[in-house]
Amino acid sequence: MKNLNLSFSLTSAILGGNLLILSPVIGQTNLNSNPIEEASLSNSGGLPLVTYNPESEEETTIEKIEKLYSGPPPVLDDLDETITNVNQLLDVTPGHWAYQALQSLIEKYRCISGSPGRNFNGNRAMTRYEFAAGLNACLTSIRRLIESFNNQFPQKEDLLVIERLQAEFATELKNITAKIDNVEQRVAFIEGHQFSPTTVLRGSANFGLISTFGDRKAVSPGIRSREKLDDEVTLSGAVVLNFDTSFTGKDRLRTQLVAGNTNNFGRGVTGTEMSRLLTINTGNNIRLGTLFYQFPLGKRGVIAIAPIADFPTRIFPAFNPVSSISNFGAESPIYSFAFGGGGVIYYNFTDKLAGGISYLSDSLSNVSEGLFKGQYTVLSQISYTPTEQFGFAFTYGHYYAPEPGITNNITGSKGSVFGQFPFGTSTATSSNAFGLQFTYKISPKLILGGWVSYFNAKAEASPSVSGLNGFRGAQAEIWSWALTAFLADLGKTSSQLSFVFGMPPRVISNDVFGREDRDTSLHFELSYRYPVTDRIFIIPGFLVVTNPEHNAANPPIWVGLIRTSFSF
Repeated sequence: MKNLNLSFSLTSAILGGNLLILSPVIGQTNLNSNPIEEASLSNSGGLPLVTYNPESEEETTIEKIEKLYSGPPPVLDDLDETITNVNQLLDVTPGHWAYQALQSLIEKYRCISGSPGRNFNGNRAMTRYEFAAGLNACLTSIRRLIESFNNQFPQKEDLLVIERLQAEFATELKNITAKIDNVEQRVAFIEGHQFSPTTVLRGSANFGLISTFGDRKAVSPGIRSREKLDDEVTLSGAVVLNFDTSFTGKDRLRTQLVAGNTNNFGRGVTGTEMSRLLTINTGNNIRLGTLFYQFPLGKRGVIAIAPIADFPTRIFPAFNPVSSISNFGAESPIYSFAFGGGGVIYYNFTDKLAGGISYLSDSLSNVSEGLFKGQYTVLSQISYTPTEQFGFAFTYGHYYAPEPGITNNITGSKGSVFGQFPFGTSTATSSNAFGLQFTYKISPKLILGGWVSYFNAKAEASPSVSGLNGFRGAQAEIWSWALTAFLADLGKTSSQLSFVFGMPPRVISNDVFGREDRDTSLHFELSYRYPVTDRIFIIPGFLVVTNPEHNAANPPIWVGLIRTSFSF
């Protein structure tokens, strides 16, 4: 009996030493390799933002990370180059002695917990590499058992079986060990150089050639244009950086920095905002673009609080499938006059019915105006999607501005000058607006959309402050509509063709004489988003506005661009 105990102790000691060499602990660090998404706030799935000192490193940190994320893992020095490819080895069948031996160890020591019943799944044959992975897990479990000092030692017969399995699968175990070491090295490096464990950096850089075409600049009805339209080609760019921070994993604090020098090709260039593009122009200075905090409301809702530059369609569905290059084509005008600081709430009552409300203002930080005495917009929406192919929304908004010429105007800089300022730029103005938006999916690749919007504006002061002949309480009616279409995968997978056709906001009646739009402008737009890679896109596009400023005396205005977009 004493001889048996001595033999058992020696064998255990020898086995413990072998296990320490051949079987490192699996999965000591949990690497989140999910791609970066809006709902994910772990930055380990993308390229982390890092810094380095070129004087202290022969190879830059960025170069190291590129090696980690591209190509096969580096070959370790201690990995024998003569190891046979596991694809060339025979499978381990359920009748193989090793299969039965490992199955017995698993049942006895519970060393595989990832499958139901902590056992093999079915009776299929296993590759030697799969078998070695299971064996490695058992070796690790038994090693921990030996080191636990609880006197629950493996039986002598089991130790002999383990030694035989180690000898039989030494090649595969060595290969697994090398791969685990490589993964641990990569995890340690990424964790040591990640931007932040709670903050994700996303961004984009855009560079574009833009030009306008036409005879003369647009003017309002009753005036004849004589100023020539400049048609020089420009080259400009902009950068957007979004820092998303989470404190609970379900909330998001976004801090956005922007910089650029891209002209919007609006009134200052063409004489009308109907040609306005979606651009960023900060004079190449870095500015805070937006700042908001968003968190869940129960299991089906969301709340956002924003002191700077928020907008409802970041949460409200706009039911516009296209990716537009223009200010008009981006969304219905009923959303565009709601912008600034404030709060947004949106809640899904059912899987088909949802609703929300927002209060946004440009005057939050002004001590003389604050939340309620300055410019503000209250916007509410009910969204209904009865099927996966069709959805629509009804939107109501109330707008007020003591001086719309220095804040967000009544149509969000869309449409004619009369539409934006029906009673002048200095007259206090309010508006009740109604909008109907829809989307219809004809096929997975072809989606239609559209909207119609109506604004009933009211002069809250005498228009005479703007030099106009009118009275307090004067009213004006403004209409706008559009049809949009989106076609995916045309020419290449992930490409997007977008089309917009509509009427920019137009004043059809006004109690103030001379501020009605006599004619009708139409907006035609076509753009194509071509993916060079999954992060580089080339976007050619153009738009044309007929009868700009709803004035038939104005010749058409064309705007063309070709833009390259880099996202990271």
